[in-house]
Amino acid sequence: MNNVSINNFRNFIIPPQPGSKTKDIENSINSLNGVLFSKIVLAENKEIEEIHIITKDFYSPKKISRDVESLLMAKYNIAIDYRKISIAQVTEEKNLSPRLKFTDILISAEGDNLQIIVKLENNNKIFEGKINCVNWDKNREYIITLATLEAITSFLNGKIFFQVEEIKKVKLEDREIILILINLINEQGKENLIGAALVDDDQHKSVVKAILQAVNRRILVK
Repeated sequence: MNNVSINNFRNFIIPPQPGSKTKDIENSINSLNGVLFSKIVLAENKEIEEIHIITKDFYSPKKISRDVESLLMAKYNIAIDYRKISIAQVTEEKNLSPRLKFTDILISAEGDNLQIIVKLENNNKIFEGKINCVNWDKNREYIITLATLEAITSFLNGKIFFQVEEIKKVKLEDREIILILINLINEQGKENLIGAALVDDDQHKSVVKAILQAVNRRILVK
């Protein structure tokens, strides 16, 4: 039996016919990481003339192009010039959290004047509430509450307003808890919200946490 070289053996391989399996190739391309959609355009001779791909914007177009080239060669024995691959990228919508998070509280007192600034964060945006008033020690928690609610109102674009109904500390075994009752006011009327938080080393921060505990649950369905 005559020996047959590898090069000669390759000549017996049936040339790929992408036109007969276009949809299958598109489905394979769509399975690559980052690819949202693909469309193959064939030339008159049924060979691939163009590949149009839509990807997510945080994937490298060069990597997508290389992945497509490798896929076509490995799975379909099709060599494709990268210049035939056209990639468009779209910004993927992110799931934005409706919740507000505590960022900072700044308290400054000068003589009879007190200024409290509460900063809340939502999806990397800061919402600030600021109150200037008389410096009375007994009204400190109340003013912190007002500043926090002002920041929340800013986040809600003034569509919802709040009133402070009551602020109270209670003891549960050996732990102190702060309870806050707030009235939510909108076009539908008035709604009572209650929040609670353990009082830790930073009592002022605990007040803000109690308010957010009450309001965040309502923001989720606003």
